[in-house]
Amino acid sequence: MTTKFHLAITADGHLVEGFLTAGNVCDITVANELTRNVVGLEDMGYDSDEHRCYLRSNNSTPVIPGRKNRKIPIIYDKSLYKLRRRIEIFFGKLKENKRLAMRYDKSDQSFFSFIALAEVKIFLGLIIS
Repeated sequence: MTTKFHLAITADGHLVEGFLTAGNVCDITVANELTRNVVGLEDMGYDSDEHRCYLRSNNSTPVIPGRKNRKIPIIYDKSLYKLRRRIEIFFGKLKENKRLAMRYDKSDQSFFSFIALAEVKIFLGLIIS
């Protein structure tokens, strides 16, 4: 069975929140739980009117582009959304570690431990270079 990992990170690339779901679970079903303690940018997988209302109720501005099948286009801050590339770069660096990309670990605890080790490796690489 495949699994997906959902992570909330800061603009500096520090891990704030994370958990695993089954591979067939939609991103939007876990969006409220993931963004409960953080304010940030999200991709189209987290686009829903209910989630946008949840973000506004927590005094957060949703910066989520609308999906292509929306009848009414969503207006969002495109210049702020460009910061999302840092998130994509972070996930790319995580997946450079074959152990994480291929999900060799059987238990969730050891998998998250290796995510933490990979984050330390990324952070140290930023400091040293």
